[in-house]
Amino acid sequence: MRSLSSVLIVKLILLLIPRLSFFAKWDFIPYSKSQNCCHYFTATFNTTTVDKENVKSPTHFLKSVREQCPSGTITNLNSAISFFEMMVRMHPLPSIVDFTQLFGAFAIMKHYSTVIKLIKEMESRGIAPNLYTLTVLINCIYHLNRVDPGFSMLGRIMKLDYLPSQITLNTLIKGLCLQGKIVEAVKLVNKMENQGYKPDVVTYGTIINGLCKRGETSVAIGLLKKMEEASFELNIVLYNTIIDNLCKDKLLTEALNLSSEMICKGILPNLVTYNSLIQDLCNFGRWKEATKLLNEMRGIEPDIVIYNSLIDTLGEKGILLEAKEVFDAMIQRGIELDIVTYNSLIYTLGKEWMVLEAK
Repeated sequence: MRSLSSVLIVKLILLLIPRLSFFAKWDFIPYSKSQNCCHYFTATFNTTTVDKENVKSPTHFLKSVREQCPSGTITNLNSAISFFEMMVRMHPLPSIVDFTQLFGAFAIMKHYSTVIKLIKEMESRGIAPNLYTLTVLINCIYHLNRVDPGFSMLGRIMKLDYLPSQITLNTLIKGLCLQGKIVEAVKLVNKMENQGYKPDVVTYGTIINGLCKRGETSVAIGLLKKMEEASFELNIVLYNTIIDNLCKDKLLTEALNLSSEMICKGILPNLVTYNSLIQDLCNFGRWKEATKLLNEMRGIEPDIVIYNSLIDTLGEKGILLEAKEVFDAMIQRGIELDIVTYNSLIYTLGKEWMVLEAK
C-alpha cells in the first residue's frame, strides 16, 4: 500500500513542477488607478470620420455594407458608426432594410445601447423603422435586461399593424423568465395562443428553464409531459435542464428515472447529462454507480468535472486503488489537472498515510 501511495506522489510532483516554474516566471503587474477599464459611448455625427471615397460612390458603399453586415465582418465600433453617419447623410436615403442590417451588426458586437441611440437618431431624421428594425430593438432591450420597454415596442408593433414574429415573442418570454416573472410569461403565452400563435419548443423550453431556476421542478416535469401529449419533439436540452435541477435538489432517484425515460424515447444522454448524474451520485457516495455510468459513456469524452467528482468521492471513502485508476485514466487521455484535482489527490494521500502511520 505504501508503494502505491509513493507512485501517486511521484506522479503528482512531476505534474506540479511545470506549474511551479510557470508561477516563478509570472510577472505581477500592479493595478493602477489611472487605468480606466470602462469607456462610454456618445454618438457624435461629423463628416470628418466618413471615408471620402465612399462619399464619391454611395452605390459602392451601400453594396459593401450589405455584404459586410450579414457576414459579421464589421467588428469595429467606430467603423460601424461611420457607416451609419454616412447613410443618414445620403440623398436619397438608403432603405430601412439597409439601416436594419447595420443595426444587426451592432447587436452582434453586443453594443446594445448604441443600437437604441442610433435608432432614435434615425427616427429623428424621419426614417421610420419596420418590423425587423423593431425586432432588433426588442432584442437589444432584452439583452440590457429591460423587459418593460420591450413590451412597449411590442405594443408599437401591433399599432403599426405588424404581426410580431415568434422570435420576438420568445425574446420577451425569455426576458420575463430571467427576471423570475414566470406567471407573466405564461400569461403572454396564453395571449399568443388566443391571437392564433402557436408556442414552439423554444417557448416552452424557456418557461421550463425559468421554472427550474425558481425550484418549480415538478411543474416543469408536468409541462414536459404536456408538450409530449401535444406532439412536440422533445430534445436533450429540455431533459438536461430538468435532470440537472433534480440533481441540485438532491432528487437523484427522480433524475435517474427521468434519464431512463429519456433513453427509452430514443434521446441519448450527452456530456451535460452525465456530468449532472455522476456528480450527484458521487455526492451521495454511490461511487460504484458513478463508475458504471462513466463506463457507459460510449463516444463521449469525460471532462475534468466528472473525473474530479470521482477522485474526490473515492478519496473520501479511502479507496486509493480506484482513485489511482481514475487518475491514470485522466493522464492517459491528456486531460489537464486543475486545482480541484490536486486538492483531492493530496487529501486522499494524506488520509491514507495517517491510516498507515496508525498501524
